[in-house]
Amino acid sequence: GADMIFKFIKNQLTRGADSEAASRDRAVEYEGCTIIPAPRKSANGWTTEGDIEREVDGEVRSEHFIRAETHTDPEQAISHTITKAKRIIDEYRARRS
Repeated sequence: GADMIFKFIKNQLTRGADSEAASRDRAVEYEGCTIIPAPRKSANGWTTEGDIEREVDGEVRSEHFIRAETHTDPEQAISHTITKAKRIIDEYRARRS
């Protein structure tokens, strides 16, 4: 069932030797961009961190971002990172229009 899949994902997340919860399978498409959450485990918890990719003139540009907030739970860090990335994309689009 769905919770088996979730357990599998959680194991994949916690197994990362470099303590990174990054993965393309958690990527989210938004407004023509791809958000790839990549929280890292730091002394204070999981970072709000990831990449935003978008295609410009046929080539993919990737921009890394990190925010100050940290989280005790990698799942929470991922969902928060996605929320932040959407806000970054919205602000970027607002500036360009």
